[in-house]
Amino acid sequence: MASSRGGLTIADRVIEKTASQILKGLPGVGGTRSGLFGFGSSADLDSRPSVDVTLSGRSCTLEVQLGLEYPSPITEATESIRRHLSTDLEALTGVSVRQVDVDVKWLKPQGTGAGSSARNLQ
Repeated sequence: MASSRGGLTIADRVIEKTASQILKGLPGVGGTRSGLFGFGSSADLDSRPSVDVTLSGRSCTLEVQLGLEYPSPITEATESIRRHLSTDLEALTGVSVRQVDVDVKWLKPQGTGAGSSARNLQ
């Protein structure tokens, strides 16, 4: 009877939001909070990182833009982020992750509030 169940299609946007929420749950990882009309954006460890997805069938490639709490070993942190994101996203959606590109946009010193400035890496 498996053939009579139908199919499942997961939109790119669902994968993006799920991945972004997974990243938000990781300690020391944040996104960028946008200001009014996109001006005045600021680094924020409480915001969700930005994720773009390229979905091809049941597999995807992810491009992530995020910030990290400083000091942290960036190479180790990004490898851990790739592992967690791939494992959790595959478990939640059933979509396999082929590649995760991580772009660290800023560093925020430990113990600083959401409103303080961050060191921009652009």
